[in-house]
Amino acid sequence: MDKPCIYSRKEDIPPGAQFIDAFERGLMELFYVNNPNLKKGMPEGEKPLRKFMLDNNHRDIWIYYPWNHKAVRCVPEDLYYKLRTARNKNIITEDEQIIYRNAKVGIAGLSVGSAILSALVMSGGPKVLKIADFDLIEITNLNRINAKLTDVGMNKTVVSAREVWELDPFAELHVWDSGVNKENLEDFILGEPKIDIFIDEMDSLSLKALARFICKKARIPVLMATDNGDEVLLDIERFDLEPDRAIFHGLVNEEELMDIGKINYQEWLKLVSRIVGPEYLPDNMRKSLLAIGDTLSAIPQLGPTASMAGAAIAYLVRKIANKEDMRSGRYVISLEEKLSHVYGSAEHHKKEQ
Repeated sequence: MDKPCIYSRKEDIPPGAQFIDAFERGLMELFYVNNPNLKKGMPEGEKPLRKFMLDNNHRDIWIYYPWNHKAVRCVPEDLYYKLRTARNKNIITEDEQIIYRNAKVGIAGLSVGSAILSALVMSGGPKVLKIADFDLIEITNLNRINAKLTDVGMNKTVVSAREVWELDPFAELHVWDSGVNKENLEDFILGEPKIDIFIDEMDSLSLKALARFICKKARIPVLMATDNGDEVLLDIERFDLEPDRAIFHGLVNEEELMDIGKINYQEWLKLVSRIVGPEYLPDNMRKSLLAIGDTLSAIPQLGPTASMAGAAIAYLVRKIANKEDMRSGRYVISLEEKLSHVYGSAEHHKKEQ
């Protein structure tokens, strides 16, 4: 697919492009980042700002986006990254940011995966990313996927890649717009560039199992976020630290998973139920799942929950990359638990019955 083109001269840009100048404003921001004692509008900052702008010897670059025929005059990569992560400090220290940036991450599945990708890129995360999904954008996806009406009918991976590059034109994206399957999944994970962390947002249970077998053997951690109504279910499997750890937290026997392709639908359903864990389903999700095929056509998902999943996975990637203590296990982030005054009360339990 088309990638952004980076030019050193305006004259090299294809004719007829729409020009956007972010260079001067970028330099002004750089002045204030480098002089934190001065704020915009302060009289004492006007003279040093003018001097900085006049003495500036930073070169400009031009970033051309072929899909929308726009060209942006911008500061070079090192300054752009410094500006884009300036407000991360010191929630993320400079050393932590560099390590986070150097992590190589693969995301398979770009429904909730698109929110994860967005959170990673927005926070100045991995420069090298592998992304995969074969599916196309539909109107029903627009309640949760970072896409627009004008994207309907386009491949999810292509739409996601363009969104990334419009925020981080220097990202090294490996775009698998035909998705992953049992023949190429190992190459997605282990092929050049080999990823450090695998994020599983696939629908296929057999591919989920296969990915874990591959990652377990290669000692690659697996992260998965499931949007679960107003809750996010997080699964962390630190195969990098626990190479003998049972996949899916040991909720099913690995021998059963090796034969997924041979089992019938009823056996498959029982297997899925054991992995997902019905005890993790909120009441409204449980009722919704029972209504699929009757009054609902598919599993319900919410955009705000997908965004919450994205934030959680981005946090985990950053912490794992920086070798902090992120332990294997299953975790629940529940808005209802934290915000509802009736959560856990008799009134709440009566409502669930």
